[in-house]
Amino acid sequence: MRLYGHRGARGERAENTLAGFAHALEAGVAGIETDIAMTADFVPVLHHDAALADGRLICRLRRDELPPEIPTLAQALAEIPAGEWLLEIKTYPLAPETSHKPADVVAATLPLLPEALRPRVCIFAFEWAVLRACAAAAPGLRLVCLTAPDTVAARAAWWGPGFAGMSTPQAVAASGAFGWAAHAASLTAAEIGQARALGLEVFTWTVNTADEYARLAPLVDGLITDFPSRFA
Repeated sequence: MRLYGHRGARGERAENTLAGFAHALEAGVAGIETDIAMTADFVPVLHHDAALADGRLICRLRRDELPPEIPTLAQALAEIPAGEWLLEIKTYPLAPETSHKPADVVAATLPLLPEALRPRVCIFAFEWAVLRACAAAAPGLRLVCLTAPDTVAARAAWWGPGFAGMSTPQAVAASGAFGWAAHAASLTAAEIGQARALGLEVFTWTVNTADEYARLAPLVDGLITDFPSRFA
């Protein structure tokens, strides 16, 4: 099992910051999980929400209008020597006006990934159109389907057509993804077993308690936590 810092080390340092990423690595994680949004001038930056705290949408702001503590993806990849990067591309099919289109974010993101780094990168997405765009542009890249109870319930919007009647692990396998990243509280041992039988790697988020760690760490390939110092 590999341990990853969620948004760097969200429970211990400011999330999605260079300092937070460095702290997570010092704690001993295998890699960093972070979130990609894109500015109005097509710069991928690392921020979880579509909007800043003041409500302004990142997709409508230029890079130079963002707070300086928000790093670009290029900055983080250049300055943080992470063993692995779990890069979640954030798009919102139920509110498409709050982000750029999946293919546009992918087109701006992939050129920033050096060839030497790509074997250590996984692209995560709740909207599987992101993963389809990545597969078309970079066939060798490892792709991971994110799911949560609300996206499973609205699968047509988040996953696209063609998955009716399938279990979640079956749908992930049918998508052609390398792995599945599931919400920890909703993840069962039976689903993990099914995913493994289908050849998938299994990641889970966000594991922050000792009980959840004890339940899931023996079963999954990757465990994402806000508190890397607690478990590393």
